[in-house]
Amino acid sequence: MEEAIILLSQEGQARILGLSLLERLILYGQKAGLKKFWLYSKETDLARKVFQKFRADRRFSPGKIELAELNPENFQTALAREDGRSRVLVLEDNLVVHPDFLSAVQADGQELAEDLIRLRLNRSSLHQDSCFPGVFLVKPDRLGQVLPELVRLKKATASREKPETSFSYREVGLDCPFLIKVDSPETARQAEKLLLETGRKPTDGYITRVFFRPISLKLTRWLIKLGLTPNQISLVVLAIELLSVYLIFQGDYESMALGGFLFLLSSVIDCCDGENARLTCRVSRFGTIFDISADAFLYVIFFTVLPLGLYRATSNPFWLYTGAFGWLSMVSFYLQMIFYARRAGIGFNIVPIVREIEASINDPDFQTWADRIAARIAFIYRRDFFTVLACLLILVGGAKILALLVAFFACLEALYFGSWSRRRLKKKASDRLQPA
Repeated sequence: MEEAIILLSQEGQARILGLSLLERLILYGQKAGLKKFWLYSKETDLARKVFQKFRADRRFSPGKIELAELNPENFQTALAREDGRSRVLVLEDNLVVHPDFLSAVQADGQELAEDLIRLRLNRSSLHQDSCFPGVFLVKPDRLGQVLPELVRLKKATASREKPETSFSYREVGLDCPFLIKVDSPETARQAEKLLLETGRKPTDGYITRVFFRPISLKLTRWLIKLGLTPNQISLVVLAIELLSVYLIFQGDYESMALGGFLFLLSSVIDCCDGENARLTCRVSRFGTIFDISADAFLYVIFFTVLPLGLYRATSNPFWLYTGAFGWLSMVSFYLQMIFYARRAGIGFNIVPIVREIEASINDPDFQTWADRIAARIAFIYRRDFFTVLACLLILVGGAKILALLVAFFACLEALYFGSWSRRRLKKKASDRLQPA
């Protein structure tokens, strides 16, 4: 299926986390592979307002999503095509679905013996018993009779009485986290809570998953209501990180302690730009590259300025040498990582590389003592871990210890990654040459 019919209503204009229910449904449908959306309504004024709103949003540009109006007057001519469709997807517009729900619908291969199949969740705890709320698969030749009746049933759900229907149907359950019809303040709150959880990433480390995300998701909810975009949040994070670098450079304990706290705070807020992008469907290549590049640059600057601050406080040239050594090690690592990422085709992102190192311990070709140690301690190079460690050490007066640890582990990181990346690229090249 590449098309869907959406039943327009005033309820679908309600907004949750920066998007109306209708907008989110269409954007999730696009992500699932749907290319065209027919907006069905008997109210021409409502359809006109919806189309005007979409034309002002680049996410709904004709080059990305095709939208068309469907009403009782143009119904027969608009859909009178022999394109071999065995079923048509029909959606109510006041639904909140998990981002993967429509992909599950696309993958479902149910055959239509009846006029209509109503899709619901297998999880009965989230299942609503109101009349025909949700997602349907309809026989193409029955659309003219079924659509008006679905609209009538949609309006009748408020009474919680099950009206008579003139078409045959059955229900089919799908496995997916949630599908909610938003028809009350209670279901709106439930939908918002569940949507916020989709802002998480499966690659989150323990500290991010347990400590950072609960805070950042609450911040993201507030920032979305303020109208901030992901790139604007990235700029806020950059400003906080630059301020933390300035304070670390001062060298006195009070400034360093505040700088360490801001460094940790920037790590928490940095989760918000990705959450915002995923929840408002604003994920972009530029935003991803900008976020990763700015983070890498600021890490190098922060841990280079740390020994400079210690030199200002002590006048001991040892810290200058320590800073230069750590800076060269970090630059060497990032240059090797860029080279490896390009050759491996995984993009400039340290998290997938760390996960590859952690997983490579299960590969017989990566079973040396160094590989075993690296797989066990790879988590220390995640942002969540070293920002927490840096803040705690600085707060307890351990800035000197932190500077020495950074220089040592940066060198260790560069040396090991040089060896690991060469072996990894060699193995990938060898695997490609193996006969199928």
